[in-house]
Amino acid sequence: MTAFTIVQVSDTHLSRTHAYFQDNWEVFLDEMAALKPDLVLHSGDVSFNGPDAPDDLAFAREQIERLQVPWLAIPGNHDIGEPGNRPRLKQPVTPARLAAWRDVFGADRHVHDMAGWRFVMLNSEIMGSGLPQEAEQAVFLEKAFAEAGDRRIGLMLHKPLFLTAPDAKGEHGGSVLDTARMPVLGLLRKRPPAFVTSGHLHCYHRFVRDRISYVWAPTTAFVHPHRRAELGVTNRSGYIVWRFEDDRVGHDFVEPGLFINQDVSNWNRAVGSTIHLPPRAHRIRD
Repeated sequence: MTAFTIVQVSDTHLSRTHAYFQDNWEVFLDEMAALKPDLVLHSGDVSFNGPDAPDDLAFAREQIERLQVPWLAIPGNHDIGEPGNRPRLKQPVTPARLAAWRDVFGADRHVHDMAGWRFVMLNSEIMGSGLPQEAEQAVFLEKAFAEAGDRRIGLMLHKPLFLTAPDAKGEHGGSVLDTARMPVLGLLRKRPPAFVTSGHLHCYHRFVRDRISYVWAPTTAFVHPHRRAELGVTNRSGYIVWRFEDDRVGHDFVEPGLFINQDVSNWNRAVGSTIHLPPRAHRIRD
């Protein structure tokens, strides 16, 4: 029997100058030192305000390097901006912002094989952007699935492919844009992965659609206590532990006892978004 463990962490929002969410990250590092997973996968929004503050990307990379295990990361909208005509934070994804990510983190998409499994990680923030990199990623995705052989597949993005209905129309920042989603869903119907996991929504949720398990990973940073409550989500901070045994997979939502569930409702009412908060310097832990 082949068994291994992967931890998925998401939406850490790390910053040297706006260190509002550093405490939970320190706890997470301690938990990883104790658990020693085989791999940590970060599903985006590594940084606090990467599109407009390049040092946030540099600091986030420094923090991930403190992990004592291998890791891979993909960008979120707080790292490189997002596609569409009305980006929520007025930070459109651009070639320069994508290049800044690649300068610090390397690739913005990955294929990683482990013991009969293939993990495909996509950059959801170029999907629907019209950038040349979007077409390149589409070819990358097709090839990753076509060459998987008999491996089972797990797919990871920052934004979920959809919220409630795969064929929902309209542009919004909660999921991948519908025009970019449809080709991916078409591929998944031909070769269903074991699971599709994402971050972005700062809550934990799981459901099955068309024989595929969908998982929304929680954040380590902050929560919106009432957001999407009608979907039965868990609006709590934490991370996901994925456990693999041969061709079987299961996962646990982990909520560390020392995590702080920061409700940012007051901040949102006061400044509109956490990226508009005043500086709060990072203090190095002794």
